[in-house]
Amino acid sequence: MTQSGKTLFYFGIYVVSTGLFFLTIPATFLSLVQLPSLPTGWASAVGLLAIVIGTYDILAGKHSIAPLIKASVWVRLGFALGTVLIVLRGQMPPTLIMLGAIDALGAL
Repeated sequence: MTQSGKTLFYFGIYVVSTGLFFLTIPATFLSLVQLPSLPTGWASAVGLLAIVIGTYDILAGKHSIAPLIKASVWVRLGFALGTVLIVLRGQMPPTLIMLGAIDALGAL
């Protein structure tokens, strides 16, 4: 694995773990990160999406797939910017930025 592959691999583990939290303990997880509650179905859908995306990240990182690694940098930075915009619009509490910041740090 290349160094950039390793960072995406480990980021994928983080994303899959977050997805598992949304699937298994959504209320506890959302409370822990100080985000508003979601209906159970939506928490499960978000969890499944995170697991799918995280799995792609793990595989792309493990096999050092350069185009996906490069694209993930921009996607993760875009997610971070998106969390800031959502908070600035008053749609979510500032703690959402913490999740975006983790993405941005991983991208950098």
